[in-house]
Amino acid sequence: MTMSLTIQHVSSLDPGVWKANLPPDDLRFLGGSATRLGPVSVLLLLDAPSFDRATSTLSFSPATARVLNLGSTNSAIILESRSLPAGTQDAAVVAERLEKAGGGDAEFLSALPSDLRAFGTQLLTTIRASYPGALKFFPKSKKYVETPDNFWVIRIQTRDESFRITVRGRPDDFLSTGSIELKADMTGYSAFKLSAPSQISDFMKILEQIPRKGRRR
Repeated sequence: MTMSLTIQHVSSLDPGVWKANLPPDDLRFLGGSATRLGPVSVLLLLDAPSFDRATSTLSFSPATARVLNLGSTNSAIILESRSLPAGTQDAAVVAERLEKAGGGDAEFLSALPSDLRAFGTQLLTTIRASYPGALKFFPKSKKYVETPDNFWVIRIQTRDESFRITVRGRPDDFLSTGSIELKADMTGYSAFKLSAPSQISDFMKILEQIPRKGRRR
């Protein structure tokens, strides 16, 4: 017999991304080694849940749920692993990496304002599905730098609800950028604005073209 949990008053933010009111105590029984930073909990579902838009309810098996972050408030973001781009690694690996990363990854998630929370969580989850590592926050510049290889950098821009991304490589080094317009930044780097979840797939294509330490193009 398979147990199913149903959450009420759930709102859909993007395909595979929902917002709900979930007291931290209700999530603790799911176990796991979740980080405990910031106000917002993050829950990853390894199998597709059942979302009833008419009743605003979301149902899923607790066996397929992984708590990535246990927040201090009732605010929670729920991610469906199948919303990640095709070809990324197994969702369980994504969850494990985010859980173990702590540090800058957890700081980034907890620093996201409400208007960017779903977008930023989906962005980092997608990146970690393909690229291990951890962000490091630099308070003076307000930038989160990828470590141990700083081939991409991100800064939260609350004013226009976007992310400023810096990547290794000049604009003309990239063959395909899709909807993203690259502009020259500091020597050997390019910068651009990421303003919608629909651009994540184009961003991932850019990351694939970046030369990294120990890897040739």
